[in-house]
Amino acid sequence: MRVPVWAGRYEHADGVQHGTSVHSYAVILLVTRGQSKVRHAGELVLQAGDVHLIPPGDPHGPAHFQEAEGWALAFRPEAVSQEDEGWGSERAPLLGPFRRIRSGCHPVLRPSASQRRRLQHWLKLIAAEAAQEERGRNEALGALLRLVLIELERMAAPKAAPEFVGLSLARRALTHIEAHCLQALSLTDVAAALGRSATHVAGVVRQETGRTVGEWILEYRMAEARRRLRGTDERVDIIAERVGYADVTHFIRLFRRVHGVTPAAWRRRATAAD
Repeated sequence: MRVPVWAGRYEHADGVQHGTSVHSYAVILLVTRGQSKVRHAGELVLQAGDVHLIPPGDPHGPAHFQEAEGWALAFRPEAVSQEDEGWGSERAPLLGPFRRIRSGCHPVLRPSASQRRRLQHWLKLIAAEAAQEERGRNEALGALLRLVLIELERMAAPKAAPEFVGLSLARRALTHIEAHCLQALSLTDVAAALGRSATHVAGVVRQETGRTVGEWILEYRMAEARRRLRGTDERVDIIAERVGYADVTHFIRLFRRVHGVTPAAWRRRATAAD
């Protein structure tokens, strides 16, 4: 995604989408027509009007579509500002529905008719805004995303639980990483917090998400670095320290490896685009 928030229409005729997907951004799916069956924390059947939430790192798929149509919204961790207490916060009020899914709750919400209309309206606005190069685009996207997340918090979850309820070890690991990624954190720390061996945690996280614990720590730190580079005038060395790196040279090297440019160059591009 070129911008932190993206939305668009999707259409799937009858058929099966094979394989399991895992991504580092959050996804919101609003089904407007048809039906789809997908495996995510159990076997889900999504009907028209349902909202399906997929937190970062949650494996999902394969999917069987039956003339399914709807809207998809994706957002990166930095899209939720620090003032709103984003992924790195243990409270994160705007991310309540995603947090509850992390702890084993049902990943489908059932909005009312008026909630669906509002949600669809905001998704259309997000899609139009993300496609433009207008000044203040990211601020507008952030404001619209906030409206969407507030609406999700108001929606009701179905009473029926998915097939497999409970918090998997990989989900627990990701939850701990999200909450503590800006502190000194390693595989050993995560394993100790979960009461398991480092080898076991490393294997489970890699198997379920396709990424290592270290890669997930890096993902969330880089997201916070991007947020600060775009939204503040803090020096690069200050940002490096705030996202968990005492050595600014090491931080710059990691940032360049992930993004292809230095933090300073990324900031110039980002601010020019805004």
